[in-house]
Amino acid sequence: MSNKGVGTLPSLGKKAAKRAAIDDAGLDSSAGIKLASNEPKPTQTDAALEQIRSRIIDLRMAPGSRIDEQLLITDFGLGRTPAREAINRLVAEGFVNVLPNRGGTFVRKLDFEEIGEIIVAHQLAENVLGQLFSLEDETMVEDLEGIQRQYEEAVKDLDYLLITALNEQFHLRIHRALGNSFFYDFAQSTHRHVRRLNVHLYKLEATDPQAHHEFFQKNLREHELIIDAIRTNDRMTLTKLLPEHARGTQDRLVRILQSLAVPELKVESRLADLLASGLAGLH
Repeated sequence: MSNKGVGTLPSLGKKAAKRAAIDDAGLDSSAGIKLASNEPKPTQTDAALEQIRSRIIDLRMAPGSRIDEQLLITDFGLGRTPAREAINRLVAEGFVNVLPNRGGTFVRKLDFEEIGEIIVAHQLAENVLGQLFSLEDETMVEDLEGIQRQYEEAVKDLDYLLITALNEQFHLRIHRALGNSFFYDFAQSTHRHVRRLNVHLYKLEATDPQAHHEFFQKNLREHELIIDAIRTNDRMTLTKLLPEHARGTQDRLVRILQSLAVPELKVESRLADLLASGLAGLH
């Protein structure tokens, strides 16, 4: 999102500028579709909110960390009223929680229970999508191909924030064809939280570059299959492919957990005897 006229907001930098270019090209950062010409220009609060949300998604604002009006005033140059509005919108989006017993507002946690809820919501959204979205949208394939080209470049750069933003655009572009605003809102909220989870998984997974590369290539191939199935109006393939694609996040998590398993420890016989005799002497 362009930061023209955003006061003292920090410079975006090269990678963030690429993300901003998506919006500057007239694409809605959440849906990957052309904005209407009568859409209102982003306000200072909108611009700040986009940057704060990005910091939460890419974990620069860690889960459980405090976020308050003073931080937004100091770091983003917001006035007190826009800072309060930004926090209220983050609360509405589910990225921060107001915890009176802890005396403040905090970035939403990302523990195992939270991860499980995100995975279930994500798979539910894609299951419904495959069965109900309209295949009659004449511009969908062209839009998805455009997003996919940008996604490929983001994967080459391993720009996690941009990768997740474009992946969100790709899927929400299809969700637009569902024609149900209530379900779209659910899908948008779910995909935003999937973004934060995926950034977390990507960073953990980066210790195994080969697996990291293979998972991203698998995502790219599956996106191409989704586009092909939409192009040929193959509903049967989509009802299978979209839920399987959503399970990719779960697969990545499972693989990471498996990689953390401790191998069986084999203690030399003499050392084992010494340990056993030492323990016996304690009784």
